[in-house]
Amino acid sequence: MKDFIEIENIIPVDYQNHIETTLTGWEFPWVLNKNIVSGDACFQGMKNNPPGFNHFFYEKNAPVSNFFQLVYPLVLSITSQSDVPFNRLYRMRANLTLANGQGPLMPHIDSFHPHWNAIYYVNDSDGDTIIYNETNDDYDAGQADIDRIKANEFTIKHRITPKKGKLIAFPGKYYHTASYCEDSPFRCLININLGNILI
Repeated sequence: MKDFIEIENIIPVDYQNHIETTLTGWEFPWVLNKNIVSGDACFQGMKNNPPGFNHFFYEKNAPVSNFFQLVYPLVLSITSQSDVPFNRLYRMRANLTLANGQGPLMPHIDSFHPHWNAIYYVNDSDGDTIIYNETNDDYDAGQADIDRIKANEFTIKHRITPKKGKLIAFPGKYYHTASYCEDSPFRCLININLGNILI
């Protein structure tokens, strides 16, 4: 199996449009996150960990949003169109960043246990997703992870430009990050963390 999956139009265009219209509509609630990448004290105040907006669909093994049923079929589409090895949804959230001329955000991994990341792009925009060659093979949240992130000496494995309806997936051990959009007014995506448990 590949360690990087990219699928365009993973869901029908009408469903893509419905998700975009809903998530960019005035009734959809966004929460300001003062540190969009990590709220850990050791990373607060870093220029590449700025404010942004989140909406949490699924956290701690339970839906936490009235909009969860809107986006859950997206998870099922991953199952039917790829061989990503998972049978558990760990986390699902939407991220929204506004146009800004600054560079990439802070490299990171999403969770400190084995998982796959999937990113669904809600709208067309610039602001590439960057996946690095470097990995955290043990999913260790210790000082070595902190030091590596602060040193910020990463080399690029893949760059993906956001395209509405596209989904990418890769093992969660890879450090990755987002870039700010500059030409588009905003960049919106849904971030999904998937796991595999014995059943």
